[in-house]
Amino acid sequence: MTTALNKTFFLFAVTALLGILSLVAPPASADFAMAPALSNPAPAEGKLIALTRSGDRLLITGTRGLIAYSDNGGDSWSQASVPVSGTITGIHFTPGGTGFAVGHGGVILRSVSGGESWEVVFDGSRANEQFLAWARQNHDRLAEELAELEGADDADAALVEDAEYALEEAVFALDDAQLAVETGPADPFLAILFVDDQVGVAVGAYGMAYRTTDGGDTWSLAIDGIDNLERYHFYSLALDNNGRLHASGEAGLLFYSDDAGVNWTRAYDVYDGSLFALVADKEAVYAVGLRGNVFRSTDGGVTWTNIPLTGSGSLYAGVGSPAGRLVLVGTGGRVVYSDDGGQTFEESIHPSRSALSDVLVDGDRLLLASMSGFLAEALEDYDGN
Repeated sequence: MTTALNKTFFLFAVTALLGILSLVAPPASADFAMAPALSNPAPAEGKLIALTRSGDRLLITGTRGLIAYSDNGGDSWSQASVPVSGTITGIHFTPGGTGFAVGHGGVILRSVSGGESWEVVFDGSRANEQFLAWARQNHDRLAEELAELEGADDADAALVEDAEYALEEAVFALDDAQLAVETGPADPFLAILFVDDQVGVAVGAYGMAYRTTDGGDTWSLAIDGIDNLERYHFYSLALDNNGRLHASGEAGLLFYSDDAGVNWTRAYDVYDGSLFALVADKEAVYAVGLRGNVFRSTDGGVTWTNIPLTGSGSLYAGVGSPAGRLVLVGTGGRVVYSDDGGQTFEESIHPSRSALSDVLVDGDRLLLASMSGFLAEALEDYDGN
């Protein structure tokens, strides 16, 4: 059941789990959140959320609308022109080099300049309007189905009970949708991924899932093909080596899609806790999350196997490398790595002991986005020895 109270709890929970510390403070006004990001003289030294590359260019995101780019391997950074001031939670570039970023207030940004400047192509107000329209239609459809079941001469009690439960959830969803339209955009997008230059998916809090087929010009609600009646939060997206799209989230959500996010198949009974990140590496996909849980799938997300680790700190991100090393990072500077395709792992604590929110391998270097800024060091030495 979704309420305004546990929506507030979720925002603080995301803060604690993912290290997005900007949420600790009272929410910024809508006017401020939609104002251009303020100038930041040291963009690589703040609280960073995401890290990616486009060609030889590195890009980082963070709080207060921060997006910055570096063309010299992270030695120096330039702040991008960003039209919003909310936290930017995810960033991704299409195969053709168009940039997309997502964040608080339900914003989706696009860049055709390699990440130097960005424009809003979608926001939480439009997301709220679409969800309200869907919630009304869904409520009316389920009410009609329940009436038909109850009016049947040979009504099946179990089917009636299931229909009553579904309608009850639809009532809650409709109430939430109406409240969201009245109070304004709040729920964040947390991940975005394009399968090609035209088709992309953005996901986030409370089961948010929107899809574009025109390169990001328009976005449409895309939840009818997802078995997520409880509207659990989505945290991550990944595309495996066979072109299958994967999603993970709260309460052990694990899905895969073979039609670029129209319809999704769910893997049940894998884990009850949050899975914050998906990592596609060679022929495997890894799901990592709360309390350091790691699961590996070698059949495209159909089945998952738990990989026991010695530590227990939550893991937030991961990356594979051409050299064969798989690296996972998380809370308190935790670094977990494997050189044998995820069969066994070794663990270390990064010297900074900062929460590590994202990771890239750049040649012989390990690049990290953290709550204490951008970090780079030799891949061989990243355990601090």
